[in-house]
Amino acid sequence: MTDKVKIVVVEEFGKAKLTEIPLRELGPEDIKVKIEFCAVGGADPYAVTGEIPFKLPYYIGYQASGYVAELGKEADAMGLKVGDRVTLDQHRYCGSCYNCRHGHETFCFRPGWSYVDGLMTEYAVMHQRQVFPCPDNIELEEATLTEVIGASLPAVELHPWAPGDSVMVIGAGSCGMTIMQLARLKAATKLTVVEPVAFKRKLALELGADYVIDPNTQDVVDEAMKITGGRGYDRVIEASGDSKMVPLCIDMLAQCGRIILFAIYPDHPDIVIPYDKLWFKEAGVQGVFGQSHLFPNAVNMLPRLNLRPYRGPTFPLKDFWSAFEAHATGKYMRVLVKC
Repeated sequence: MTDKVKIVVVEEFGKAKLTEIPLRELGPEDIKVKIEFCAVGGADPYAVTGEIPFKLPYYIGYQASGYVAELGKEADAMGLKVGDRVTLDQHRYCGSCYNCRHGHETFCFRPGWSYVDGLMTEYAVMHQRQVFPCPDNIELEEATLTEVIGASLPAVELHPWAPGDSVMVIGAGSCGMTIMQLARLKAATKLTVVEPVAFKRKLALELGADYVIDPNTQDVVDEAMKITGGRGYDRVIEASGDSKMVPLCIDMLAQCGRIILFAIYPDHPDIVIPYDKLWFKEAGVQGVFGQSHLFPNAVNMLPRLNLRPYRGPTFPLKDFWSAFEAHATGKYMRVLVKC
């Protein structure tokens, strides 16, 4: 008889519920994982509201960790065994289409290969290349951040800067804070974080930012120019999701600099950046969606980043909606569901 598992699903936009579905059968190269923790990710609330119009039914959860529960007969590539602690890459890709063969597995062309079912569930069956051993000194709560690191790495890797370049990060959620830490490791200078929430500004300074700016009480552009001596930043990375900040990026950018648009703006998909300013500064604009091929790098980065301060409250699976409500307050860096 096929096992059934509890999982959080959106069957109509505006509502999410806990339901039961059959667990996918274990294939020869698959691994069955007992999900221990799943975070409320930044895209999850938009999936519930329909602001990101995923095809329904949509199963919630893409940042998770857990234990190996069962191995397929040929699932030996990673040397895993039952009971091992693991962190999970939700992206599922064919490995043979044009994009996969050119290092863009996130954009796999094959229909039905883009993602597995949601990870806010009791168990998940995943291909072995989506399952990675968790470093010994990293707790499973922090291991849910592997996806965050993997998503954040392209913000500093797609167009690498030289050591000593100046960097601004707008927004200090879990992704923005992670981008800031990655920028510090890449020897960024004048590393500045723009963030309206006081405890996040304080944490940014503790984790390596040189400066913080409160957009509620300070003129962001004026402060940016003071910090950089009127030159602007070599990189301005927008990770807040506040569409009002995007047009300001060009005003804080140095000539020949680059704007990195990391966040999503479902309420304002048509944001205008003045072209004349882009042209005059010979500036570049780069969107960042994430790159699945960087997930192994993200696993390796887990011990290099200070992730423990991100931790917030944890809720049982049956109270998943309380986790969503806690996430919506903006009071926490991270909200987890114990599955």
